[in-house]
Amino acid sequence: RAARRTRRRRRPADRLGALDRGDPARVSNEHVFGFGSLVGLGALAQFLSRPPFAASEAYPCHLHDHRRLWNIARDNSHDLPGRPYFVDDDGERLDIFVTAVNIRPAQGSTVNGVVFPVTGAQLALLDIREANYDRIRVDGAVAPGLPGRIWTYRGKALAEAWFAQGAATGKAVVNAHYHTIVTDAFASHGKEFLTEYHATTEAPTVPIRPLQTA
Repeated sequence: RAARRTRRRRRPADRLGALDRGDPARVSNEHVFGFGSLVGLGALAQFLSRPPFAASEAYPCHLHDHRRLWNIARDNSHDLPGRPYFVDDDGERLDIFVTAVNIRPAQGSTVNGVVFPVTGAQLALLDIREANYDRIRVDGAVAPGLPGRIWTYRGKALAEAWFAQGAATGKAVVNAHYHTIVTDAFASHGKEFLTEYHATTEAPTVPIRPLQTA
């Protein structure tokens, strides 16, 4: 009589790994912490030209020792790769500084967001999209943590200077559409997640206005 084969029971983590092997991003050691528009995982997946994120690979988390605020901008008179510029009703370029959400180090403060995996090519796409930011490593500051590198985007010094110039001259504004995108991104993760976003974010100190692109 042949010996009976013992079938090894696959652990949940093994099953998850087997499901995830079809998408290189799902086994990536590169991750990004999103704290603004990147929190909207549906739109993000479309931008990265990848399948929708599974709950096992992209999920809410926290970045410690940072504060979220609206303190960077871009000068609308300067072209930014991949970004439109804004015009008035006559099609003339507006003399404004378009403000965006940012983070800055703040001991003891925490911001909520999401962490998601990326391939090298997807990271390059995000670098272009987030051209007004520097990509920095925050491995030890994200909880829960992950193996490998965790990146986030923090506003460039020039972007902070542009905001300061715009605020001082009354020319800094927040695009109402972008403000809604960020709010809706957090709302997509539930009421408590949205409430935490508001509690951990300094409200814009400049007007929120509807803007139109060229």
